[in-house]
Amino acid sequence: MWDFFRRLLLGTVVEVLLENGVAVDFSSISIDFHDTSAFKVPRFDNYMRFHGQLTATIAGEMNDGTRRKVEQGLRTTWPELLKVVDIPVGDRLTQEKNQVRVDVVGQRLTVHFDLEAD
Repeated sequence: MWDFFRRLLLGTVVEVLLENGVAVDFSSISIDFHDTSAFKVPRFDNYMRFHGQLTATIAGEMNDGTRRKVEQGLRTTWPELLKVVDIPVGDRLTQEKNQVRVDVVGQRLTVHFDLEAD
């Protein structure tokens, strides 16, 4: 499941960047999950927490307005994903935490995320 979420996160970030006209060096993208991440789904002990960061090199500069749009675009993804997760026993995952922060220093983009559902 980690590979699935890594791919989902990567695709989401790339889509949001492209929607906002931000070019990225794909070979520079790195995703790291912190030890506080956990995945216990499906069945009776549903719990997910994806905590970590994604880093990449962007081509050119990113102004603060674009950074805010990227950050907001990424914040909408977690609630949307939880709406469509289908768990076999009729249980539902509810959003507990949806923290996303986008930092840009020079050409270095960092997406800090702490996404939790129980």
